Amino acid sequence: MSTHRQRSVSARHRDDARRLAASVRSAVAGTGTRWLAVLLSVTLFAAPARAHGGPGITSGNVDTPTWLFLMTGGGVVAVSFLLTSFVTDRDLLESYHDRRVSIPGGAAIRRWGGPVGGVVGLLGLAGVVATGVFGPPEAARNFAVLLVWVVWWAGFTASTYLVGNSWPALDPFGRLAAPLSGDGAVSLPDWVGRWPAVAGLLLLVWLEVVTAVASNPTQLTVVVGAYIVATVAGSALLGHETWRKQIDPISGVFELYGRVAPIQRTDDGLELAAPGAALAETDADATTVASEIGFVIALLWVTTFDGFVATPGWQSIAAPVVRAGVPAELAYFGAMLGGYALFFGVYWGASKRVRISGKTYRSAPRIAAAFAPALVPIAAGYHFGHYFPYFLTQLPASIVVTLSPLSPPFAPPVLGLPGWISWVGPVAVLSGHLLAVWAAHARAFDLFTGRLQPIRSQYPYVVVMVLYTITGLWLLAQPTIDAPFI
Repeated sequence: MSTHRQRSVSARHRDDARRLAASVRSAVAGTGTRWLAVLLSVTLFAAPARAHGGPGITSGNVDTPTWLFLMTGGGVVAVSFLLTSFVTDRDLLESYHDRRVSIPGGAAIRRWGGPVGGVVGLLGLAGVVATGVFGPPEAARNFAVLLVWVVWWAGFTASTYLVGNSWPALDPFGRLAAPLSGDGAVSLPDWVGRWPAVAGLLLLVWLEVVTAVASNPTQLTVVVGAYIVATVAGSALLGHETWRKQIDPISGVFELYGRVAPIQRTDDGLELAAPGAALAETDADATTVASEIGFVIALLWVTTFDGFVATPGWQSIAAPVVRAGVPAELAYFGAMLGGYALFFGVYWGASKRVRISGKTYRSAPRIAAAFAPALVPIAAGYHFGHYFPYFLTQLPASIVVTLSPLSPPFAPPVLGLPGWISWVGPVAVLSGHLLAVWAAHARAFDLFTGRLQPIRSQYPYVVVMVLYTITGLWLLAQPTIDAPFI
């Protein structure tokens, strides 16, 4: 072949490569996350439904082995990483995460939302305390139980990551503490960071599992009353901002979930952003690096723990421990701490591996802090998949009981769900992981230079996310039982 011919062919190859790259870039720029929709569509038709018994997953008339179900989910996350690896245009990534659109009337919503939300929050809290004391003892008929667990924890929590975080407007605990809070008479050492909020979150979920607080109105009222006292006293001693940022686990959970949502609060009003865009922002109010990471891991772990202790797998693990004479509550507490340590250790180990795979001299703590917010969509996806069917089932009862909280009907109505609702769990879990992969991809390009280094830096985290995916799908695939031995 002549030299001229070789150059001509090489030129055509380069032109073809440029046109292909341009077409890919144009497709990505024009459709944003079209690949995400394709993956969700594939997942929707490939993911089996949740089992209600038996060793496998049943979808329609086809039985799928659990191992295949789990491997399919992990494979979807791995493939999503491969697809995001083609998105290396920093301008595109920045536009996805930085572009905001002001919502008309957002300033008015902020101006009136606070007072209105405050009244609603205080009325709801008063209703919980009143009906917890004077309402019927049955959980299915008690306004306090239904408002806290169905409307607030299942429904409102989902709204914080699907729509936007409105808890600062509603927060009745903070409003009760506001008149007494000031600059704070006590200052916490810097090393404390956010660890009290981590401990508070783990403690609240442990109490929800080992006590009857989810079904006993009296116990629920005691916990709510204790939270009121703790908020008022803590805000008076430490200052409201210190309490909210470092101690209060509820505000911390909703703040993290709110960063996944498309509606973001600003000083001037409200803005519309791409889902998960706020996860790429640096938290200006961050405390210590380790405690900030620890709170994200705690949020991820407690959503997993809540589902894990309602599986036969946990029953088989706990049985010999309880038979050996260990109190069941202590066994659950040990599992809570041990599981949290395992999740934290796995993530921290992956962050150390990033220094090798990414060939960077950045410290492991800085890397871990940068990527930790990308885990929040995983927790949101599992929360939605775990609680959405429960929310729909109990919503009619919540409405009926709200209309007559002190004398509700003997058998409030519940909603029967169609079979396809069992697809919600797997799709929600995979959707959260796919958004987490995208958020981690964006963080990598913020933290590292070039094109290959950001991609290589994600290898350890992709392995961790695949493991988290398999864990979440495995929990959804298990038949649900009452937490054993308590």
